[in-house]
Amino acid sequence: MIAPYKKNEPSAAIDAQATEGWVGQSFPRKEDEALLTGRGRFMDDLEPVAGLKHAAILRSPHGHAKILKIDTDAALRMPGVIGVVTGEQIAAITKPIASVIRAPMTYYPCAVEKARYAGEPIAVVVAENRYLAEDAIEKIVVEYEELPAVAEPVDALAQGAPLIHDELGSNVVTHRRHVYGEPDAAFADAAHTFELDYTFPRYI
Repeated sequence: MIAPYKKNEPSAAIDAQATEGWVGQSFPRKEDEALLTGRGRFMDDLEPVAGLKHAAILRSPHGHAKILKIDTDAALRMPGVIGVVTGEQIAAITKPIASVIRAPMTYYPCAVEKARYAGEPIAVVVAENRYLAEDAIEKIVVEYEELPAVAEPVDALAQGAPLIHDELGSNVVTHRRHVYGEPDAAFADAAHTFELDYTFPRYI
């Protein structure tokens, strides 16, 4: 349960909660008054800063495809376009994104050499305003070689499934197993057991 915001509520209440523990406790919300009265402000409500530019992202229409060629010349020639960045350019000046999973694979903010999921960024256009940026991404010509793709994780584990990261030699990036207590004994002693398959969306 979340307690309604109380104006000028003393900070002692928060200090007490920190001492007693947060789980199961009400927490004073300070944003409700502004939101409920229509005075909430978000990023898009703020006054633009001087020299602000806008970006638009060209995304892959394919779930799995090699990127054979990216032609950005027409986009760069458009009035108001500041620049266009591709995955190859990003890879040339940056290191791969760090990951807690210690697997020998590289990952950049934009696709390099191939797209690994539908919607993966291919190029970014920066322009004077969002409309010019969005128009410019339509001028970028990308030549793809479409590759086999799978949509279900179980299918990706099958022998011969198309590899997302070829350097791994497998679609299993990491495997972890956590056991707490004595689950095998608990199941063995249970009057009834049920086995279910669960699926859940990407969360990270």
